[in-house]
Amino acid sequence: MSLSRELGWKEATSLGIGAMVGAGIFVLSGVAAGKAGPAVIVSFVLAATLTVLLGLCYAELASRYPRAGGSYEYVREMMGPFVGTLIGWSYWGAWLAASSFVSQGFGNYLHSLTGAPPLYSAILLLLLLGVLNVLGIRFSGKVQLGIVSVVILVLVGFLVLGFSHVNTSLYSPFSPNGWSGILAAALVGFLSLVGWDAIVDSGEEIKNPKKTIPLSIFLSIGIVLLLYLGLLFISTGVVHWKELGSSEVPVALASEQFLGSFGPTFISIVIVIALPATANAFIVSISRTAFAMGRNGLLPRKISYIHPRLQTPIWAIVLGVGIQVSFTLFSSINIAVNATGFLYLLTFIFTMISFFLSRRRIKGKDQKEQFLVPFYPVVPLLALLISVGLLIPVGSTGFLTGMLWILIGGILYAIRSKTIHAVDQNRLHRERRTIHREESLQR
Repeated sequence: MSLSRELGWKEATSLGIGAMVGAGIFVLSGVAAGKAGPAVIVSFVLAATLTVLLGLCYAELASRYPRAGGSYEYVREMMGPFVGTLIGWSYWGAWLAASSFVSQGFGNYLHSLTGAPPLYSAILLLLLLGVLNVLGIRFSGKVQLGIVSVVILVLVGFLVLGFSHVNTSLYSPFSPNGWSGILAAALVGFLSLVGWDAIVDSGEEIKNPKKTIPLSIFLSIGIVLLLYLGLLFISTGVVHWKELGSSEVPVALASEQFLGSFGPTFISIVIVIALPATANAFIVSISRTAFAMGRNGLLPRKISYIHPRLQTPIWAIVLGVGIQVSFTLFSSINIAVNATGFLYLLTFIFTMISFFLSRRRIKGKDQKEQFLVPFYPVVPLLALLISVGLLIPVGSTGFLTGMLWILIGGILYAIRSKTIHAVDQNRLHRERRTIHREESLQR
């Protein structure tokens, strides 16, 4: 029940960029601007600070435990199956909720371009990407790289063309809603920049993970942050922030100010090309987390089945896409954003706790062979504190929705506890056998 390593640094980086660049820039940039006004740039700098701190910590954990499942595996390894299950379930729910506003965003933009029904378009996208993922991670990785390259080139062109049309009077007042608006937008910005963790979720399929995973994480965060700040600066400088906040297609609205009537059409074409890259990255993370939960006994063992020829967890993909379709049908973007925020932050908080526990276990020799976070313990401590602080603007909707999802996970654990315990015992037995064999060889 192990996946094969097929992805190089280019494909891994494009996986992270694709997850971030679509959802945040094309769907959530208007939501963030509507909360903070032109100060949305400050919000994204705050969000990026947390993202970089978390990225450093995840890079160390991923180089130490390069397995599918990301946070689920880290917390489970350090804090046991029960806490690991709840956090893995939260992480999975965050990706599922986030996927609904990505697919809905795709449907809205395709509707503005062609008049196609937005809901049916969103569902069709998920089904097609599900088939693509079943065919193999190498193939979908190449497609991902091509899409992301085109999107980056187009966005750079957007920034160059829009700069000369910026109206500085639109930046006043700079922070119309004060620090409360900046913090609320920072949460949205944080969700926009989340997605690099798709790289660690695919750790079991990345070549030379101890070097490739940290490199891909930092490249994806750096590239996307520069694109975000440039686009937000241009958008709030050509359209009033209230208009951006109320628009379902904010980037298309901004482009109209300097590209004329062709602007929205052109941007919509680009977005319709770009958002599938985001949705694809989400499907990869959702299916790999489900695969890890199936391998560890939380979900039925069939979910961890790997097709012998395609080398993909086909039933984990089918399950993930099926739930994504349900979320798309029955959830709104605002509820999805709040629920995603709460579940993600909870995941990051417990992962940071696991990080401290993990650092205490490693020995001198192991440290030299792994990527290590600089300025320990300041960096992980700041990441933990900022994650806790961002829980404040989540609101009651996000909290209640998230807790309901966690309750479902707790019930599932109670039902599957015997199986989970048996899997754990088998894993420990295998590890002891391996250690005993290595000691015998040394003697």
